[in-house]
Amino acid sequence: MSNAFLPLFPQTINVLENVTVLDFETTGLSASKGRVIEIAALRGAHGKVVSQFQTMVKVNIPLPRKITEITGIRDEDLVHGMQEQAAFTILREFIGDSVVVAHNAPYDLSFLYAAYRRFKMPATQHPFLDTLSVCRMRQPSPRSLADMCRVYNVPLPRWHRALPDTTATWHLLHRLHEESSVDPLLNKLVINPKYGSPRWLPPFAELVPGPSFSKPEDEALINS
Repeated sequence: MSNAFLPLFPQTINVLENVTVLDFETTGLSASKGRVIEIAALRGAHGKVVSQFQTMVKVNIPLPRKITEITGIRDEDLVHGMQEQAAFTILREFIGDSVVVAHNAPYDLSFLYAAYRRFKMPATQHPFLDTLSVCRMRQPSPRSLADMCRVYNVPLPRWHRALPDTTATWHLLHRLHEESSVDPLLNKLVINPKYGSPRWLPPFAELVPGPSFSKPEDEALINS
């Protein structure tokens, strides 16, 4: 696999200088069986959004009822969506040589790389940053995007839609970076011992054990 987009010295990268924050809505949890139905991506340079890509994506299967309940997306919403191959061709060019950022990055990246393989696109490896991993180092559970938006005072008008989730992740990334640089967690996945490592790992992912956070009742005992 080509490493054309992988930095030679990733430890020297300033994530916010060249970044693509993205989010997918999908037909299910498995990238091998499911498909992406909505894409949103924000390209950032030097801390500011410079371009945006958002589209619904056509699929050849009826949407599971559960997905419609979660996202509000219906089969008829996808009728005028972009063809899958065209959408991922554009997204690949949109990302270019930037760092890909997502909340629970292995999930979104698994769908991204599955699409690359399915359409036999030129092999690519994207440096990435997982905001969920950053939150695992800094905040006790739960650490969903909605939970972390509340902790860091980030607006999230609608959850489980690609563009609102991407916009919220963009702002969360900045809040986290203001708190302490996120650069040391480039290409690192912080593991929650409760769930173990992901079934699929992005290229060059480094697994890092997460810190343990005392429960409130434990802290009370420690401080008593």
